[in-house]
Amino acid sequence: MSGAAFGAGFGLFEQGAKATAMGGAFAATADDPSAIFYNVAGIAQQRHTSFLAGGTLINFNNEFTGDPNDAFTSGATGQYKHHTFVPPNAYLIVPVGTNLTFGVGVFTPFGLRTNWEDPWIGRFVSRDANIKTVSVQPSIAWQTTDGRFAVGAGAEYRRARVVLARNSTLPPGTVNVNPFNGRFIDVASAYLSSDWDNSWGWNVGVLFKPSSVWRIGASYRAPMTIDFKGDVTVTQIPTGNPQLDALIKPGLPPSQPVATSIDFPSIANLGIATTAIPNWDLEFDVVHTTWSRFKQLKVDFLTTPAAGFTRVQNWDDSNSYRFGANRTINPTWDVRFGLLYDRTPQPTENVSPLLPDSDREGASFGIGWHHGHWVLDATEFALHFKKRSTMGISSADNNFNGTYRTDANLISLNLGYRF
Repeated sequence: MSGAAFGAGFGLFEQGAKATAMGGAFAATADDPSAIFYNVAGIAQQRHTSFLAGGTLINFNNEFTGDPNDAFTSGATGQYKHHTFVPPNAYLIVPVGTNLTFGVGVFTPFGLRTNWEDPWIGRFVSRDANIKTVSVQPSIAWQTTDGRFAVGAGAEYRRARVVLARNSTLPPGTVNVNPFNGRFIDVASAYLSSDWDNSWGWNVGVLFKPSSVWRIGASYRAPMTIDFKGDVTVTQIPTGNPQLDALIKPGLPPSQPVATSIDFPSIANLGIATTAIPNWDLEFDVVHTTWSRFKQLKVDFLTTPAAGFTRVQNWDDSNSYRFGANRTINPTWDVRFGLLYDRTPQPTENVSPLLPDSDREGASFGIGWHHGHWVLDATEFALHFKKRSTMGISSADNNFNGTYRTDANLISLNLGYRF
């Protein structure tokens, strides 16, 4: 998940194949169990016990080209190792009486993987970065007897894990370049792996139907902070010169416990939908994410504090604009499509190999099959990240200038059963 596939920064919005087919514009539709993620109020309008499960197959292609005006990166290239990611999801909803519905969902709201082919010139900034999350959300929703208004809430238990890896070279002012091949001298590698740590959050949603052909939906997912404990393994890399290795070794920090934290953003979603055109369901959503909470990535070394480091991020809040359409072909088949435009929250000076984010545009197409008790949704989603350059102003933390090009392809599949 280069940053993320479907949400600004490292947010993941592909938590249901139907919603993904509609470009993520689902807050005012919310008519399958994935409403637990998109707008929890929507489960109140679903009057059958239902189960839905699936995932999204994500493939990324990312390329880096060094800045021709930068003495360090000029002429350099790099790309991600090939990885396939499958963030899973599963939901169960159980109506009680005519107005109340309970539910529980398991999903992956955030994720990051930037794993560069090694060796590459950016290894002193990042070789690998991996953030994994999984959330479990028990939920409850209530609707009025006429079904025109619904409200819902959920308690989110989120677990997460962080992995970071990079190499170290000799400090500036020393002879840190091999005179025979012009390459920087690698003296150590550091691999940081946290425990699975956790926090609690909450979310709410409302759904209002002002008329028989119009719906308005809104949801809010609260911010969270997760504090991580873990360990860093520091391994010396032989330089080929035993005397130099002996001089370097005392200056390397030992493997030791570490601590870090991530401030996850809040997400507010507002959608409006209509069925005014026969057999069509159209929706437009705006999603606001408070990425300004992501100020820095600070890693504390607990045995040798001087070895700790901070990567300033200073992200901005961002908006995403989504449009989706569902066309009912017959009682068994639907076809869907969606469009997405997502603004990056990342300032130009903080673009780096750790997470090279950019504005993104996406188009999706999907089908829905429902027969008897069974439901099957499948989606193809193409995502293009705009070319992103550091413009020669990379921050002092990174000091790594160049241009990143990213594209992604996502295939979502969900299978459901209505009891």
